[in-house]
Amino acid sequence: MRKIDAFAHILPPSYARRLDSITAGADISDRILGYRPWIHEDPALTDLDARWRSMDPFGDYVQVLTLAVPPLEELGGPQAARDLARAANDEMAELVDAHPDRFAGFTAALPMNDVDASAQELDRAMSQLGALGAQLYTNISGVPLDEPRFESIFETVTRRGGTLWIHPTRSAIWADYPSESRSRYGIWWSLGWPYETSVCMARLVYSGCFDRHPGLQMITHHGGAMVPHFAARLAAPLEDPDRAAIMSGLKAEPIDYFRRFFADTALFGATNAVRCSVEFFGTEHVLFGTDMPLGGPAVVADTIADIEALGLPDADVAAIFAGNARRVLRLSA
Repeated sequence: MRKIDAFAHILPPSYARRLDSITAGADISDRILGYRPWIHEDPALTDLDARWRSMDPFGDYVQVLTLAVPPLEELGGPQAARDLARAANDEMAELVDAHPDRFAGFTAALPMNDVDASAQELDRAMSQLGALGAQLYTNISGVPLDEPRFESIFETVTRRGGTLWIHPTRSAIWADYPSESRSRYGIWWSLGWPYETSVCMARLVYSGCFDRHPGLQMITHHGGAMVPHFAARLAAPLEDPDRAAIMSGLKAEPIDYFRRFFADTALFGATNAVRCSVEFFGTEHVLFGTDMPLGGPAVVADTIADIEALGLPDADVAAIFAGNARRVLRLSA
């Protein structure tokens, strides 16, 4: 059975060398220091031969490439981010063209500290390079995605018939408690990232993003994060003083918008979490995605095992492994 990994990360070789140089600088922001070790966590992230060795055991298995962290806007000013985005997108497009048996497509990286340039780069990447859409992070240097300044990104990707991949971002300097200056025990990542994704989804829902962009498609990382597990708490912004105005401004019930998101299966061997995600979003809104190679050497095998353990009908299994990606992303693979 063909498997299309809809959320596989890469640092293309030339881009990776630039990133390594930038993050080795003495003046690099504390916000991305925690990401630096990940550049070298697994050689498959930057070395194609290592990547082939990681992919080969899974037979008919291809990937949609997404650029790995850190976000480009964390690496420098607008001009630096624009240059990095263009270089990364050009290189990912070249990889897809050179290895169609390995890569089904790629998502554009955007310099989100310059929104106008991001919309232009997204348009270029989709119209000239064949990008399937773009990857956005759950906040842009601390700014939420539902701010009006980012509307052009949603408009561009919808007009082009593309998809947005939503990836969490948070760093160790985001403390777990107001009394502290840094997060401890890696909580900024293990629990902070699912929280980030869930908050981003809620903000987009309650702010009416789906009503403003009816054709919008978004894939959320890590199974839709906390949303499937706490769906009953998300029926309305209960404690917001503007609750009545928020609800009257939406054309549907909030929970219906949450189900419009797509989710991947990158849950690191937690079959119960994958089951919850599938039950909430429905098999037609779940795409096989692994976080490869950042989830460790067993992440692809574990994710496959999670899906197979659900006991779904063969047609649903085939849809999750490849059919939904073909349909949603308009792939011929």
